[in-house]
Amino acid sequence: MRPSLASLFFFLCLPLLIAIAVFTTHFQTNIAAFVIAGDNAEEILLASEIQSGTLSRRYILSVDAGEGKQVSAVFIQRWLSQLKSISGVVDVWATDEKRGALSALASLYAQHGAQLYSRTPEQALPEILTESALIERAAGLRQALLSPQAQMIKKIVVQDPLLLSLNGFKSIANQFKTQNNTTPQYANFILETKMSGMDVPEQIQIQEQINTTFTAQKELSQQSYQLDMTGIPLFAAATQSMMETDIKFVSIISAVALTLLFLFIFRSFRVMFWVFSLLMTVMAVAVIITNFIFGSVHGMTIAIGSTLIGVCIDYPIHVLVHAQGMELEQRLTRIKKIFPSLLMGALTTLIGYVALGLSGYPGFQQVAVYTGTGIIVSLLLTRYLFPKLMTAGAKVVAPFRFIAFWPVFCQRYRWGLISAVLVLSVAGIVQLDRLQWMQDLQQLTPELDYLKVQDKKIRERLVSMEPGRFVLVSGDSLEATLQRAEQVYLRLDKVKQEGGLEDYFGLYPWVLSQQQQLKNQRTLLSALTQKQRDFWRNALQKQGLSVQRLGELDYTQSEILTVQQVLQSPVAKLLSNQLVLSDQQNLLIIWLTAHQPEALQAALVDMPHVHYFSQRDMLNRMAVDYQQRAQVTLLAGLALIAFLLWLRYKSVLLTLQTLSPAFLAALLILALWAWTGEAISFLHLVGFLLAVAICVDYGIFYQENRSGHLVLTYQAMAASMLTSALVFGCLIFAQTSMLQTLAKVVSCGVVLGFLLCPVLIRPKSD
Repeated sequence: MRPSLASLFFFLCLPLLIAIAVFTTHFQTNIAAFVIAGDNAEEILLASEIQSGTLSRRYILSVDAGEGKQVSAVFIQRWLSQLKSISGVVDVWATDEKRGALSALASLYAQHGAQLYSRTPEQALPEILTESALIERAAGLRQALLSPQAQMIKKIVVQDPLLLSLNGFKSIANQFKTQNNTTPQYANFILETKMSGMDVPEQIQIQEQINTTFTAQKELSQQSYQLDMTGIPLFAAATQSMMETDIKFVSIISAVALTLLFLFIFRSFRVMFWVFSLLMTVMAVAVIITNFIFGSVHGMTIAIGSTLIGVCIDYPIHVLVHAQGMELEQRLTRIKKIFPSLLMGALTTLIGYVALGLSGYPGFQQVAVYTGTGIIVSLLLTRYLFPKLMTAGAKVVAPFRFIAFWPVFCQRYRWGLISAVLVLSVAGIVQLDRLQWMQDLQQLTPELDYLKVQDKKIRERLVSMEPGRFVLVSGDSLEATLQRAEQVYLRLDKVKQEGGLEDYFGLYPWVLSQQQQLKNQRTLLSALTQKQRDFWRNALQKQGLSVQRLGELDYTQSEILTVQQVLQSPVAKLLSNQLVLSDQQNLLIIWLTAHQPEALQAALVDMPHVHYFSQRDMLNRMAVDYQQRAQVTLLAGLALIAFLLWLRYKSVLLTLQTLSPAFLAALLILALWAWTGEAISFLHLVGFLLAVAICVDYGIFYQENRSGHLVLTYQAMAASMLTSALVFGCLIFAQTSMLQTLAKVVSCGVVLGFLLCPVLIRPKSD
């Protein structure tokens, strides 16, 4: 039989369509596009900073010399020189490097001593301006002028005789001691890149060069040093590598398995060519539409969307089975007869996939568009094009013995089987109160545990801060944010005194609000009486210092130090992990050491725009939120499916009968989770809804049996079930636990639903 004009046109256009999909679509595996964001402005802005800000561009490098050994200074010098020459690297510095900060003290802070000497000038000045304190300060000044830092002190003292600009920096020395491990066994560095940490291809090149330069220098030095590395770019690269591996592996194994299964069922390369051509068209159109809406197609969308094959292949399978060996007119008549069942089945499945987009997980919105488009295109092509691709000589082999046996067996022993199912259902219902909900969202990414362990090990070497827990201060303007932060410092000081906090690292003394600077200056000028000035001159004379050059305490000319000035100085690299600036909102991060979360939360509870932030708590809060959304989505999806079936059948009994295989399959799965003690998450519920939506398809086809041939109908259902179970089942080989979860839920669900249809539904002939 000669191919039709429509089929020729289709096969000519298919390569062009695939080319458009491949060459015009922006594919990405950037994890930022699939990241879980917070549900408030602060968390969203913070997530954006983690994805593309300074925090995302930094590595922490830690060199381990071995127990009892020390990292060579020569090695460090040579290696840092090589690191700085790597393309894309902005800067590299030791974590205990004070060079930038010390130089800034002389060039930037000396002229602002009157503004930055304290956060509480009322308390500080009585301790600074007493006679004894001034005598002690003069003695300290003399000692400083004789120290190795004399050149820096000379620059400061000209503008700031009392060295008030250094007053606040007493805490900085303690910060450096606290932040940096004094064990010579380790040498720790910060490396900052030009590009975002989410620019994985560039970051992978940098990571390779870091390792290459380290190995070269280690061999040159003939040392057995070990390099450990952490940072957001490392997590991003590992995640992308895992995703790319999953996509390639799952795609290959599902394609091979599906091909073998299809040939086993239909025994025809020609039939396989027809169906796979249709599927390629569906995938290409879905990619093009998704790219048009979102501007790109994420790798995870392709991975999860690969399940679309197992769904979309159902529609041509039903046509193949029911229209085997027929001429064109007969095929068109038969497909017209079964199309209402196909349409109803597609609608119920579509509801399941749309539920992905409503689950609350940002990345699933794209998956919903991708799969929804695929289902609609597949259904339309099956109805109007696929019958014209087929030839009359296409035959389907005789049904498998089990497929012919099972529906007949179920009809014969229907009531006995129903009784057994009811017993199992009751047993399942009893188990439901044992269901456990997953409250920790980090359990969904166990594949990155080795990186988390390494990150913790490195941070313990150099810093006592907890990177996932801090105080977050927000404001519409930078000045308002700084003012709020200064009030927070007072609260934190109190918590420290009470033993609820070991220490904290804010912006002081590097930055103070303009309001506080003006207050400091006013308080100082009002406190500097002639009596204090005389005390100071006498103290200078006793130390043999120049009264003429150092005796004038003129702090009236000092100007306000702006944040912009600080950020343009070497100090900026010390503060970049504490400030997140945007046009709409500004965030200030106050880092914490060991603390009691309850004490901090209680201290900050009445402060607006200030809250204690815990990454784990945020993820757990999201887990609960996603769980609640998934439950609502699940109930809404099931209600909508039931409503569509009622509209079709106008019978509550037929509606419930059609739904019963899917519902009971779901109940048995829930009972299994409860019995095994497996903690379930919102992903389980999403997979649960997908399984129900697909199983409803089986119920519809078995209920309506539009071919009038029960075994033939069940054969088509079997082929559809096997392809769906196979495609979803292949996801279990993925490294990504999210894909594994969907694989287990959906594949088990469709098999159970398929087997229960002949037990629970009495089909009709039409």
